[in-house]
Amino acid sequence: MAQLCADFLGAGGVVAPCPDGQARTDPVLRRTVDPASATGFTPWNLVDVGGCTAPVDLGPAVAAEFQRLPLTPSTLSVQPPNGWTLVNIDTLAYTDDATQTLTATVLGTPVLIRATPARFAWDFGDGTDPLVGTDPGRPYPDATIGHTYRTAGTRQITLTTTWTADYQPAGTGGWTPVTGTATTVTTSPPLTVHTARARLVADPLPD
Repeated sequence: MAQLCADFLGAGGVVAPCPDGQARTDPVLRRTVDPASATGFTPWNLVDVGGCTAPVDLGPAVAAEFQRLPLTPSTLSVQPPNGWTLVNIDTLAYTDDATQTLTATVLGTPVLIRATPARFAWDFGDGTDPLVGTDPGRPYPDATIGHTYRTAGTRQITLTTTWTADYQPAGTGGWTPVTGTATTVTTSPPLTVHTARARLVADPLPD
């Protein structure tokens, strides 16, 4: 086999090293069955001499794939949790800030894409500006995201999550940032906002 390679490659079969950042592809030799030949095969044919190739830049293709991935929308939890709240008290909201890792095949290469929630926009459905930031919120009593409704009615809270990502070809280790972001949208069930009214009542009768 060494002589065969030398015959095709010349110069004793010695191959110059590739420049930094490039990898060598091996020559491809082929022969087929030939019953009429004394050896039973045709002579070897050189199909591809091989050479030096630069690594494929997966970045742009991964960025496009990231926009198409079926990311699971963020959870949206509301407190009070029973579908109603009151005017002039804080209505609390929070979500889960866990990452998601998905698999894809990009330019024939299996890759892992790790999506991370980076920004949250909370629209409380009453015409006020959304509350935007990096805080996913917390449940009571450690709540950090809240809104006070000023009028009664039915509202829905909408959470828009902006995701960033990084990727790695499967099994290689190490992560590379993905250009661009993706978004998911989560909407709460209808939330009824009530107006609480004070009412004087008689003292309860003694037992």
